Amino acid sequence: MNAKKTDVIILATARAKPGKAAELESALRECAGPTRQQPGCVQFFLLRASDDGSTIVGYERWASEADHQQHLKGPHIQRLMSRMADILAGPPDIVSYEAIDE
Repeated sequence: MNAKKTDVIILATARAKPGKAAELESALRECAGPTRQQPGCVQFFLLRASDDGSTIVGYERWASEADHQQHLKGPHIQRLMSRMADILAGPPDIVSYEAIDE
């Protein structure tokens, strides 16, 4: 991993509607591979809350904000967004961070 302190770090938290946790996981897993292949993707992985199987957090690390913005325009992300209306309990919580100690 070629991480730098100047990388853009995104934590995106999504919570599934009741009975939709498996669909959420499947949809996010479908996006994981293409996301990891995109230029500027330093790191990407998915986490499930240990006390709530309906909540998944995506950890993304991008070489630049421009790389992250290009990622959001990708066809796999557009497909994901169109599927989310029927899966998510509410809007995802997406927060951008910068590293201060590594």
